Amino acid sequence: MNVDFTTQELVRFAVGLAILAYVGYCLLNQKVWVRGPIGLTSKTFAWGTREENQFVFMLHVIAGTAFGIWLLVVSFLF
Repeated sequence: MNVDFTTQELVRFAVGLAILAYVGYCLLNQKVWVRGPIGLTSKTFAWGTREENQFVFMLHVIAGTAFGIWLLVVSFLF
C-alpha cells in the first residue's frame, strides 16, 4: 500500500487530529471553551464547566468528533 500525502491532505489530517484532541480534552476535564457571560458580543473567553454550558459542551463534543473523524477519513479516501 503506497500512501502519498499532498500538503492539503497533510494539513487536513493535522487539523482533524487537533479537533479530536480538543474534544478529548473537553471530555476528560468536563470543560468547554466559551465566550463570557454576556453572549456573542462578549470579548471575554474562558473555560466553562459542562454543567453551566450543557448545550455548548454537547455541540462541541458531537460536532467536533464528527468533523474531526471526517477530516481524518477523507485524507485516506481521496
